[in-house]
Amino acid sequence: MQIIAHRGNKKYTPENTMAAFISAATYPIDGVEFDLQWSKDQVPVVIHDPTIDRTTNGRGAVRSFTLQELKQFDAGSYFHESFRGEKIPSFADVLNWAKGTKLDLHVELKQQRDQPSLFVESCLHEIDKSGLSNRVVISTFYHSYISEIKRQNSLINTALLTKTPIFRGTKYARQVQADGIHIRHGFQASRYYLGWSKKGVPIRVYRVHSVREAKKCQRLNVDAIITNDPRLMTENFRENQKLNGV
Repeated sequence: MQIIAHRGNKKYTPENTMAAFISAATYPIDGVEFDLQWSKDQVPVVIHDPTIDRTTNGRGAVRSFTLQELKQFDAGSYFHESFRGEKIPSFADVLNWAKGTKLDLHVELKQQRDQPSLFVESCLHEIDKSGLSNRVVISTFYHSYISEIKRQNSLINTALLTKTPIFRGTKYARQVQADGIHIRHGFQASRYYLGWSKKGVPIRVYRVHSVREAKKCQRLNVDAIITNDPRLMTENFRENQKLNGV
C-alpha cells in the first residue's frame, strides 16, 4: 500500500508549499498530493482554495492576481512564524523540484468556471515540459475535466474524485475515462474498496487519519492512502526508513 502526503506534510508545515513537499519527502513515502488553481495570467499555481484568504496574509480570489503578484504574499506565517516567507508555488516550481526525487505527483485540478479546457491545457503543458508525465496522476471532482484531459493527452493517468461511493463505480470510471478512483474514507465507502480493486481499478483513499483506519484500508486491498500525517503512517507501514529519492 502506497503512502501519499496530502498537500505535502500538512500536519507539520503550511500546506501546498515547497516547505511542505520538502518535509514530506524526508519520509519514505511514495508520492505527494496537491491542488491546482489558475492565476490571472493563466499560470497553474499550487493552492487549495479559490481565494488566498485562509493560507496567506492577503485577501482575494486567486484568479484576480498574476503569478508575480501571488508570489508577493506570505503563505507560511499563518501556520507558524517559523515559516514566514513561504510562497505560493507555481506548478512548474513543484515539477522542477520533483525531478530530484522519485515521488509520484497526485495533482487535483480545481474547478475553473472560465475556460476550463485552457486550464487543463496549461496544466498538461507544464507536465509535458517537465518530462514527468509517467509520474503524474491527475484527479478532480469535476469529472468532465477527465475526458478533456484524455482528449488532450490520452497517456496521462487520471482518477475521479468523490466524497461518497458511486454505484457501479468501476463502470462509471470507465465512462468518464478515469483510470482510478480517489474516495474519502468512511464506513460506507470502505464496503466498496475490495470489489473495485478486484476489477483492476486503482483505489486511493483520502482522509485516513489513524493507523487503525490505514490498516483497514490495507486489508481491503487499497492501492494508496492519502494522509495528512506521513510521519505516522511511514513509521507504522514502512520497514525501511531510508529517504525516498532525496
